[in-house]
Amino acid sequence: MWTYSLKLSLRSLVRELARNLWGRVLVYPVLARNEYSTANLNAYIARRARHLRVPVAPDGARLQRVAPGAKLLEKTEVKQHPERFVRPRGLGSLIRNTIKTSGTSGSPLTLVQTLGTVVREEGFVYRQLRWIGWRPGQRRAWIRGDIVCDDQPKDGRYWCRDWVGNMLMMSSYHLSNATIGAYVQALEEYDPVVIHAYPSSIAAIANWLNAAGRRYAGRSLRGVMTSSETLEPAVREAVTRAFGVVVFDWYGQAERVSAIGTCEHGHYHLLTDYAGVELLDKGDGSAELVGTTLNNRAMPLVRYRTGDTVVPGEGEACPCGRVFPTVQAIVGRQEKILTLPDGRIVARLDRIFQGHDRNLVEGQVLYHGEARFTLRVVVTEGFTEQDEAALIEKFLLRVPGVKVAVERVAAIPRGPNGKFEFIAVDNRALR
Repeated sequence: MWTYSLKLSLRSLVRELARNLWGRVLVYPVLARNEYSTANLNAYIARRARHLRVPVAPDGARLQRVAPGAKLLEKTEVKQHPERFVRPRGLGSLIRNTIKTSGTSGSPLTLVQTLGTVVREEGFVYRQLRWIGWRPGQRRAWIRGDIVCDDQPKDGRYWCRDWVGNMLMMSSYHLSNATIGAYVQALEEYDPVVIHAYPSSIAAIANWLNAAGRRYAGRSLRGVMTSSETLEPAVREAVTRAFGVVVFDWYGQAERVSAIGTCEHGHYHLLTDYAGVELLDKGDGSAELVGTTLNNRAMPLVRYRTGDTVVPGEGEACPCGRVFPTVQAIVGRQEKILTLPDGRIVARLDRIFQGHDRNLVEGQVLYHGEARFTLRVVVTEGFTEQDEAALIEKFLLRVPGVKVAVERVAAIPRGPNGKFEFIAVDNRALR
């Protein structure tokens, strides 16, 4: 276990020195002034819009609507021609990196961001952590998609320590009815102030606790912070009942064009100092988020359609006193959650397709039952057997002990809305 702890601690040290520290020291103090002052918030938005030369109205206390006839940027345009949206290097944007993400669509996307973008992101996340009540140096637990232990740890511990970040790093890939009791015991002994988790991961633990008639016994916990998946109301309720704290759901995306945080009253706040967000009405009471970045000088996307949907708020002020407008719910990023024959819970497998954007058009995980999977891929001529082997290796790192194959297909079947499920189930095989 110590090798994983060493690796993750070194990673944490690099991140702390390169971005986290500066996000807390340089970015957060400015962001904190926006929370309770409309004047400060609007002045900040105006400065950032001028700095990035993007069209964002300095009116951050209200929800904005997409104007009729406005030109919107589609995700397919960015995917097919990312170079068209990258600005030349300049003062303040010299240091940059390229990230590759597939999200829940299975369709890889290449994005360029500056070091400043990453630092600013940490400032916003730190503000959310302060809303929860966490302060630097306090303990946290992490139950997400990181590889933190061997496939079958000899000591039965599916976690390790990040000594630098003071975090208990727990595997989300080994959760099952047989192991959750050990997870709960480890959490209670470590007693973190915040638990970071996928909704599906923390839901499994909460449901286990509730079914056993138990309550989490850690005394220091101030909140559970979820992200990367849709937080269903039933999951929020189950987690609150089992852990006795507010669930602070965080919404964001790699494109950095919108962010939504949660206050101590459990209300969603659209963070209008993060990006200029407009709502595209869908005609059913919901609206798609259309965002313009206020943070990324290297690749500033303007009126970018995220594909994610919210239910707008009623316009009433939140009891927390913050001036950011509210939304009632976030709709989107819904994936199937699988339970394998050995009881393991499988969800959020998008990292499998990351890094293959050059020759991979899109991909899907198909489950046949009995721990058998197929990775359906639509590829270009440059996709090789080595690429297939790399996909299988990535999959088995996260879901060890199963059978998996790669199938090249001409197209992945879509539903009535034109989209496909990232994780699909072969119902014929389950009959």
